[in-house]
Amino acid sequence: MYETFRLTLTEYLPESSVLLVADWFVANRVVLIFTRKRRTKTGDFRAPRNGSLPVISVNKSLNQYACLITIVHEMAHYNVFESHRAPTLFRRRKRILPHGMEWRKEYQRLMIPYMTSDIFPIDILDILSFHMQNPRATTYSDSRLARVLFQYDRDRSGIMLEELPEGLNFKTNSGMLFCKGQRLRKRFKCVRLHDCKVYLFSPSALVAPVEEEK
Repeated sequence: MYETFRLTLTEYLPESSVLLVADWFVANRVVLIFTRKRRTKTGDFRAPRNGSLPVISVNKSLNQYACLITIVHEMAHYNVFESHRAPTLFRRRKRILPHGMEWRKEYQRLMIPYMTSDIFPIDILDILSFHMQNPRATTYSDSRLARVLFQYDRDRSGIMLEELPEGLNFKTNSGMLFCKGQRLRKRFKCVRLHDCKVYLFSPSALVAPVEEEK
């Protein structure tokens, strides 16, 4: 079983990371599932219910480096869940934010053994090292990290929104048409063309430029 699991991981992860990941999942009895691409997330952690095992799922469309980062991100969620799900004898359980201080510290700790040039290319490693000083809730909300990860995608379609000039129209993966507006701190203000509603987009969102509708 272990050997089969390890061989499966070699299809999705950098080779030098496979044993570390495989050993963690076996030791913690967590199920890992590679699933189809999801628009709203790259991975998730599902806590055990009614005696079932905990599950981490990751989009199999991710390149090997993005896949590894996502897996470690979700591993941190599991460890935080395990360490805080039961109250102590004399203290009530405190509320833990999904991407709060506890998760950030655990994510940073778990990522340490993977932060080597044997696993990540130097261009990713440099930016990932900076990102891990204060990791965000989603990897791709960090536009610098998203940009360098996208370079390793085999089937990348479209461009990052930040690469599109202001005032031009674009289409999202769902087929909706927008006009790119100005940047408001971390996100771009964009107007949906058919009803003029305003939406905020991440700079790293992948979009398809289109000619202006007549």
